[in-house]
Amino acid sequence: ALAMDAFSGVEEVAMLANEQIQEMVDNTVPLSREIAEARIEFDKFIESTERARLGDEIRDIGVQFGYTGDQALRAGAKMAQLSGLLGEEAVPAATEMSLAFGMIGEMESEEAMQRLINLHQQTGFMMRGTTEEQFKAMDAEGQRNQIRKASIATLNELNAIEDHSAANMERITFVMNQFASQAHLTGESLAEMAAMSAVLIEAGEEQGKAGRALRMIYARLGANTNGAADAIHGLGVATHNAEGQLRPLNQILKDLEVAMQDKTAADKQNVAQVVAGNNHYVRMLKLMEGTGRMTDLIGEAAENTSPVIDILNERFKDTSVQLTQAETALNNVRGEIGDALLPSVKDATIAQVAFNEAYLDFIEMP
Repeated sequence: ALAMDAFSGVEEVAMLANEQIQEMVDNTVPLSREIAEARIEFDKFIESTERARLGDEIRDIGVQFGYTGDQALRAGAKMAQLSGLLGEEAVPAATEMSLAFGMIGEMESEEAMQRLINLHQQTGFMMRGTTEEQFKAMDAEGQRNQIRKASIATLNELNAIEDHSAANMERITFVMNQFASQAHLTGESLAEMAAMSAVLIEAGEEQGKAGRALRMIYARLGANTNGAADAIHGLGVATHNAEGQLRPLNQILKDLEVAMQDKTAADKQNVAQVVAGNNHYVRMLKLMEGTGRMTDLIGEAAENTSPVIDILNERFKDTSVQLTQAETALNNVRGEIGDALLPSVKDATIAQVAFNEAYLDFIEMP
């Protein structure tokens, strides 16, 4: 009886130890596999032999913003699509700015990444204040600093317009990405694009329709479609500069506001219809009526009334954010434990395959 009791006690200890080991495996190996899959995705876009170091940098940046290793690496993989334009060494800085954009704009990391990628592809905003040749001549640290400086300046403008309007950053950038390419060609600044977007959003326009309307207005004025530019010229307002390039729309709207001070509502509607077409003339009218509001918002952006660095620093002091950072760091460490356990789990799984195959052969015996 004593022997049986002793054996039973040993069995219970073994079962308890097995449960603890299995719990450790369950809490770590899945995290390890998620991070490994994300790293494979990241590595596809990075040819450098420094990909491991760059990946680790991005994981550390992710912790600061509360993103686990796999989330940060997937965000980095998105941003690495710009590595051909920015260089591989600049990817961590670009990822950091995109995560900051997501935190301030209260967007998911993937959505924030895609918004900034699209915006940079259309406007090259991460190189604002410098030329492509000057950027390429910089060392890696110089390129990172340029991206941070330009991105922070852009986020300051977007945040100022968000803070002083009824439009949030998520909706503003959605609209901007519908027409930013055309606007950029005219010399329109990002703040001016954002202000026009905010005016339409405040006037109750859906994001998609607002963006399409602005794109259409640029196209019709640029090509003088159905006399769109002629209608503006008839009011004494120039649509193109001396070099024949389309002027920024915000400038045309300001001149149009002065030219139409004494015009009737019917006159204004007629101009809006010719300029924007029947599908979008209501949105053109809203832009014309909201020109003063647009100018105010552009002024808020220029005065840097909502610096994002101050906002981020305040967020990082918040106890709940610090807890999220700690939880994220814990998950990453668990992922590293999972890395160490993976070979043993693999061997155990292979052994289970062999055992189950043998068992299957046994039960299938005649």
